[in-house]
Order: sequence, then C-alpha cells, then structure tokens
Amino acid sequence: MFIADWVDQDEAELTQPKSLKKHISYLASDELQGRLTGSKGEELVANYLVKELKSLGLKPFDGKNYIQKFDYKVRLNPHDSTQIKPNSGKNVVGFLDNKATKTILIGAHYDHLGLNEHNHSSKPNSKGEIHNGADDNASGVAAVLELARMYAKNKSTENVNYLFAFFSGEEDGLIGSKQLANVLKNNHPNIISMINLDMIGRLNEMKNLTVGGVGTNPNFKSIVERNKPAGFAVTLDESGMGPSDHTSFYLKNIPVLFFFTGTHADYHKPSDDEEKINYYGVRNITDYVFRVCNEIAALDKVEFVPTKTDAPKTAPKYKVTLGIMPDYTDHGDGLHVDGVTDNRPAQLAGIQGGDVILKIGDCEIKEVYGYMNCLSKINSGDELPVTFKRNGEMKTVTVKF
Repeated sequence: MFIADWVDQDEAELTQPKSLKKHISYLASDELQGRLTGSKGEELVANYLVKELKSLGLKPFDGKNYIQKFDYKVRLNPHDSTQIKPNSGKNVVGFLDNKATKTILIGAHYDHLGLNEHNHSSKPNSKGEIHNGADDNASGVAAVLELARMYAKNKSTENVNYLFAFFSGEEDGLIGSKQLANVLKNNHPNIISMINLDMIGRLNEMKNLTVGGVGTNPNFKSIVERNKPAGFAVTLDESGMGPSDHTSFYLKNIPVLFFFTGTHADYHKPSDDEEKINYYGVRNITDYVFRVCNEIAALDKVEFVPTKTDAPKTAPKYKVTLGIMPDYTDHGDGLHVDGVTDNRPAQLAGIQGGDVILKIGDCEIKEVYGYMNCLSKINSGDELPVTFKRNGEMKTVTVKF
C-alpha cells in the first residue's frame, strides 16, 4: 500500500518560457530602433505593453490611463552643460485590484539607448548603430509581464494588490521612476514594497545573482535567502540605493529589492542582443521573484529601514573617464571592475575586468561613489598611478586620462 500526498500546482503560476521568448524577441528587435525615450520605438513598446496589460484584465492604475506621460530635459553631452534639449517619455502601469489594503509594486524600465542619440553608449563612435538592449532591459520587462500574467490568471486572490510598472527615461537618469514614485507616494500610500528587475538576462556559468535592498526591511534578507533557486550564488546587498529605478522608491521610504545578474562586455553596446540571453536564468529568476513576493505579501507589517546609504548621493561633475564598467554593488574593498571599454585609458593601461581598483593617485576608493569623487579631481591629460588588486595580488599602472 502506498500513501501519497501532493500539492496541486496552479499551472498559471509557472513561468512560461515561450512568453519570455516572445517578449524579449520583440523588445530587442531592430524594428524598435533601441527604444530611446521619446522615440517612435518607445511609443511602439508602450502600445505593446498596454495591449498585454489589457489582455490580462489589468486596470489602469489611476482608473483612466495605462500610460503616464512626463517631460524632462536631457543633456546630450555629459561634459557640456549647454547641450540640453527637452524630451518626453511614457511610463506604462497596470493595476491588479484584489480589494486589499496593501500593494506591491513590481517594475522594470523598458527604454534603452536607441541609436546612441543621447551619448550613453560604452562603444566609441557608435552613433547610428542600434542598441537593442536585450539584457538592458528587455529581460526585466519580460519577467514583469510574466509575473503580471501569473498573478492575474492564477486561481488565488492574494491579500495584496499588485502594480506592474514599466518605466521610461531610466537611461537618462531614472526620470520615469522618479515621476511615478512622486505620484504613488502622494496617491497610493499603501505601497509596502517595490521590486525592481533590471538586467536579469545574462546569468553566468557560476549562476551569480545580486539581490539589492535586503537591508530595507528586517525580513527581506531571510525571505531572499530562503527562496533562492537551487545552485544559484546569490550575493546580498543591503543598500536601497543603486543605479536603477528602485532608488526612486527607496528615497520615498518604500522598502525595495533589486534583482540583477550583473554587467558584461556587451553592456551599453550594440552587441547586447537576444541570442546572448540566458533564458534558463530569466525563467528561474522570474519564479524566484514570484516566491519572494508571496512571502512579502504574507507579512503582517512591512517596515521601512534606511540603509547605510540613506542620504542621497549626487555624482560629482568630472572631466575625464577611465573607461570601465563598474560593479555598482558596495563590496567595501574597492571598486570592482566588470569590464573595460576598448581604447580607453583603463584598457590601454592594462586594467581588466575582475580587477578591484583601490586608489587613483592618492585618492582612495571603496565603492562607485568614491570612484566618481576621485575622477572629479582629475583633468584631461593628467597621468596618475592607479592601484588595484588582481586575483589577490596588488598592482599599479600609470594611466593617462
């Protein structure tokens, strides 16, 4: 005789790889010309997102419009304050109303660099080339759409409402998320958490995943650790601040989590294309976020805790760049280099991805903001020693800026 017990799995709550593929393939297609904020490509994506939200039965979050427009000014040259032009963008937001007293926001930015009109590319002389942004951030958008489907089509009625938000203007300075954070703080004070998915498409062989914001609530660290996918190497970052949209909500005293598989050699380059997406990783991270959200929803109270970077940090103005792709996680032992740009000062001096920069000249560096502070003191043409660690060994090279 056999006695069996099992859990009746709701199939709607399983991530559908075909859906992820459909969304990423479209969002990273040449048709959209890189999804620059204010472009025709951005408008096409906004319409696509509205269509998807409607098909799931989600409501406009304000009861009227899925699209929330915003205006801003974009600096076309980071080193020239005179090259500024007006621009506009569109956030897209859908609401799953479960008649609950609390709400979880899940979001991702859908804009990218277009044809490098705003000069954010890390590839030299790439103006006119399509930057499809498959990882950054078609991957995150696809996951949020899947999570919207899972919650809208499952058999359960959760004890929280869900907002699914797609931001534009992220690449120009978190513009869209700042706008939405202001609106929500004033009109929806029951937001208990913001979950941000930005660049989850390039899980590496070590299955490294960073989850930021775990220090913004006393329960987040244990929830994140308890639900992590088998075999994943999850790095926990306590800070609620970072170079992505969750920062806008953290600054409104909302607990946040940020899922991120890291930068890579294709970051902000035309080569960030769909064929390099790790769909196994995207699927597992989407399921991971679903489990995490369910546990957050079950909490009686979701308290906001300011982290050690609770004071807003403004990037200082600087005249030079090193030409690296920094790891924005605060490791505390220096600036970790994720990659270097060809024919820029770092690469020409022999600095490589994986190095940990400790000093530029006499200026010490512990994390990305310290790095930017050091750069602000350097003039074009200066030659300075740069000290870094490589595989535990200290090295110093001379860099001409």
